[in-house]
Amino acid sequence: MTNQPFSAAYLALVLAVLPTAAFAQRTNDNAVKKAEDAFGSSVGDEQIGIYNANLVRGFSPVAAGNLRIEGLYFDQQARPIDRLMAGTVIHVGISAQGYPFPAPTGIADYRLRRPGDKPLTSINLSAGPWGAYGAEIDTQMPLDGANAGLAFGVARYRDGQPHHGAGDLTSVALLGRFAPAPNVEILPFWSQMRMAGEQSQSLIFTTTGDFLPAQITRDRFLGQKWSDYTGTLANYGVVTKAQLPAFDVSLGVFRSQVTVDEDHIDLLFGTDRTGHVANRVVVVDGGNRYGSTSGELRLSRSFVEGPRRHKFILSLRGRDQQRLYGGAGSVSLGQSQIGVQDFRPEQTAPIGPKTRDHVTQKTLGFGYEGRWAGFGEMSLGLQKTDYTKTVLSPDPLRLVPQTKDRPWLMSATGAIYLTDKLATYAGYTRGLEESPVAPPEAANRNEAPPAIRTTQKEAGVRWKPAAGVSAVVGYFDIQKPYFNLDAAQQFRQLGQVRNRGFEVSVAGPLAKGLYLVAGNVWLDARVSGEEVVSGRISSRPIGAFRRHTIASLEYQLPQIPSVSLTAGFESTSGRTANAQDTLRIPARSVLHLGTRYKFHIDGKPVLLRANVQNVFNTFGWAVGGTGFLIPNGSRRYSLSLAADI
Repeated sequence: MTNQPFSAAYLALVLAVLPTAAFAQRTNDNAVKKAEDAFGSSVGDEQIGIYNANLVRGFSPVAAGNLRIEGLYFDQQARPIDRLMAGTVIHVGISAQGYPFPAPTGIADYRLRRPGDKPLTSINLSAGPWGAYGAEIDTQMPLDGANAGLAFGVARYRDGQPHHGAGDLTSVALLGRFAPAPNVEILPFWSQMRMAGEQSQSLIFTTTGDFLPAQITRDRFLGQKWSDYTGTLANYGVVTKAQLPAFDVSLGVFRSQVTVDEDHIDLLFGTDRTGHVANRVVVVDGGNRYGSTSGELRLSRSFVEGPRRHKFILSLRGRDQQRLYGGAGSVSLGQSQIGVQDFRPEQTAPIGPKTRDHVTQKTLGFGYEGRWAGFGEMSLGLQKTDYTKTVLSPDPLRLVPQTKDRPWLMSATGAIYLTDKLATYAGYTRGLEESPVAPPEAANRNEAPPAIRTTQKEAGVRWKPAAGVSAVVGYFDIQKPYFNLDAAQQFRQLGQVRNRGFEVSVAGPLAKGLYLVAGNVWLDARVSGEEVVSGRISSRPIGAFRRHTIASLEYQLPQIPSVSLTAGFESTSGRTANAQDTLRIPARSVLHLGTRYKFHIDGKPVLLRANVQNVFNTFGWAVGGTGFLIPNGSRRYSLSLAADI
């Protein structure tokens, strides 16, 4: 697929064939105003918080398999697109209280867009950052008033990345809503994203000493023009929820899959203080397939006893995951230099036979939730899971034994309302989670070790000083096996990791027209095991930070209520940059500023947003979990115009 810009003629054609109707009113998207805490949430394309689906308390809910769609279990292979999802909420601490069967690392819950009962079309045009531009159209069409409707969305982007790589993205989604009876809702959906020519970022490895490379220019693409990714991501399924006379029933069945046509990774090894690279290697891959069918059936029965409400839950979850990967080739380009454009002619490498793995997992869960008005709440969960993983290697000399695990998993959480404004909470959870997948620079690239057993303890206090304002202080303690690269570049378990820390959240309207979402996490991450005792690795995992702080503000001008000023602040402490903890990345803080202007054209709402991120163009290095370095994003500008027709 060639790179073709999104043209005005194409936009006009799409508008002509679509009915005047959209999933949601894009002009009302506002993550700061809608956030209930600072632990992580998204609304449309706006995301705020100290956590997200890829990083919670030092771990990744995506990698761990702790994802839900409308509260129901979802085994993600392809990330759901914005055309499909209205937003995401991270459930940790007190926000996970009363959530059926919580999980260590926290849960990321996707919320589907719902077709409404009125015809509506939303259009969003955007420019920036880093040379990106795109157009999105979402439309909804009622078929039977509030009882049935369809929604459709399409988007086309010329993607822009911090490393100034480009690519073409096309996404499409179709959703339906059917309510055949009162308190019954059926939500089928389908979505697909095509990524073509997505240029990859160079990953820098400084293996010649304990130092950081010199600062480089960030205003141009420094990779290989042919080092790119092309593939297709798809998600489809159905969610059904019904409140019956005797039971509440929830059912979700999902299919998530990725098809990788071609993939390249640009690796720079042996970078010295001057930026000289000893060997530049491009990994060449393609023909990989990842797919999973997953879902959950949940039955619950509630009854009220005076001021107390009891709820009993029966849950059956399952997944069938199959992956085809491996056999990647590599091309050595020889010596190079960071910070300069060093384009080479395209080279290819043969791709060898693939490895297949197959995971099946079935989980039966029993839960109880109790709420006592004015006193508190509690939840108990017990799950029995049956996990099997089979790996078929193309190498006849490498026989991988089948892995099985059948643990009992328990959870217990509770909260006590000390006053109508003050509550305290605590919880304990055991989980069986997915282990991280071997990264591109590993000798066993894309290999997924078997599932791992994890535990989490947490406690804290929530205070609601005013209407709509919430403040939370919490403590957490999470333990998991630790995976990383060994001396032979094999990605494997090197020990145990324990992440302990405190998190703080404040969210809500502080004054008329002034909204704040602020959060902070202090993290103490420690690795233990034979590799630490022998001195081959430090007790500090690569990429570990001590502090992460965010603050997002929005102020609606009293004299001009249609205009809001926005500001965002993010700061991190120093980070561990190598396995021996002899190199640290300095602390860094960045500031973002913007404005929102909401007005009407012919009675239709329109929202204009303008943002400047990293206002002072602060430079710093970011480190990956295996020790590679990339520069942070430079100052960038973005402008978007949304209209609800």
